[in-house]
Amino acid sequence: MLIMVVMFHLFLICLDVRGLFTTYPHFSRLSWLLPLLYGPLIWLLTQSITDPDFHLHRRQLLSLVPFLIYLVILTPYFALPTVEKTAYLADARLVAQADFGWMNTLTNFMHVGFTAYALAAFYRNIRKRSEYFSNSELIDILWLKEFLWIVFSIMLFSVVTFYAHKYRLAYLSSIYPAHFLLVVMLVYWIAFKLLNEKTSLAPVSEAAAEQLPADQAEPAAKYAKSSLSGQVSGDIAERLKALMHSQKPYLNNNLTLSDLAAQLNIPRHQLSQVINTVFGVNFFEFINQYRLQEFKKQVLDPSNDHLSILGVALECGFNSKATFNQVFKKLEGITPSDFVKRYRESVEK
Repeated sequence: MLIMVVMFHLFLICLDVRGLFTTYPHFSRLSWLLPLLYGPLIWLLTQSITDPDFHLHRRQLLSLVPFLIYLVILTPYFALPTVEKTAYLADARLVAQADFGWMNTLTNFMHVGFTAYALAAFYRNIRKRSEYFSNSELIDILWLKEFLWIVFSIMLFSVVTFYAHKYRLAYLSSIYPAHFLLVVMLVYWIAFKLLNEKTSLAPVSEAAAEQLPADQAEPAAKYAKSSLSGQVSGDIAERLKALMHSQKPYLNNNLTLSDLAAQLNIPRHQLSQVINTVFGVNFFEFINQYRLQEFKKQVLDPSNDHLSILGVALECGFNSKATFNQVFKKLEGITPSDFVKRYRESVEK
């Protein structure tokens, strides 16, 4: 939906640049209304991807209130006959004055506000995702973070060019409306990402992996109102430990909280509570502790000498070098290669 809105808006910009609104007057001022969908769509897109508990609710329709207000205000213009619209559009000075009036001014700031709100939702939900996923790619969603920052930068630049053109500032005023080419580049960037990312998830970098968030909430306070008793929590914890040792579900590098809860035949929220309160960690940390212990056992096994350190790590459920190194160094205090080196030196002695 977002891409469709962008493409139709670019079509309207082309009509404007070519001076074709007088030929097709009923397309005029749609470019005032359509951009009001950008903010809600970007925000909903971000929420739907980053929030594991996302569901569409009626209250989310409130984000369309600005669009509806503008629609009401612009309806009298849209209802004008062709002759009156053509006569109005023939007056370039009057059209320019209206184009840079309060409505489009307010629209620019709503773009910035909605995109900033989407970025805030992204970073807020990243913390939440460590409770549901066991690999960093599913937690970080770097492609979406890049997309949001690119959009935010374009929105800020659009505000600058808007005012530069309105007040005819030297050099900058000539950029408008050529800055819409940035939107064209954004569309191509999205297409490139979709073609090159089979899972629509970009590989995490070493630096980004070191910034993976852990849930800092106090477990006791977080679940103060929970109906799950201590005895039931203990029983689930014992079943969980038995499952981890017998079936080793952590070897699945895309294991999620839902997958593990299904294997235990318990609700997802109960499993999350047990991991937080009984084991004192989030799901990401819990699973990767088991993967780390499995790695330490397998990397010291002579039968695995044909595998590289990373090869062993991948066999143990880690799905990237970055995540593996980050987890290992955090829990062991040294790098995986130093661990292997020290072990071999101790054996030789």
